[in-house]
Amino acid sequence: MQQDQLDLNQQHLQAKKQAILYTQSQLALTIAISLALLFLDAVQAYSALTGGLIATVASAWFAYKVFRVKPDSAAVTMLASAYMGEMYKIILTGALFLSAFVLIRQVSAVALLITYFVIHMTPAMVSMITTAVDNDVGRKN
Repeated sequence: MQQDQLDLNQQHLQAKKQAILYTQSQLALTIAISLALLFLDAVQAYSALTGGLIATVASAWFAYKVFRVKPDSAAVTMLASAYMGEMYKIILTGALFLSAFVLIRQVSAVALLITYFVIHMTPAMVSMITTAVDNDVGRKN
């Protein structure tokens, strides 16, 4: 029983570290895309920054809501936290998009939306890369 609890805590900690890695990757890619676009056009650069930050903040909020629940909590509590986190993530994303289009005078909708989509997909790309690297390392050992 105690070993199961230890394994559960280790899995929780590992998943939390992975969520932090995803958020850091999203932030780094957002900054990189924005800096690259800065050489082309300032409006596209801050629009891309806005789109990337919308995706990053929403994902970070979801991760916070999910991982604030202790791993030994009831399954219903964990599931409720995930559902509430996802619901708030959708609401937050909508509010941030609305704010971006209303409050920013000149905005490049194409740069904002494309960067949002790319940043939103970053965790999947990072997961594929880390899985491939882990498999590659496993073959060499």
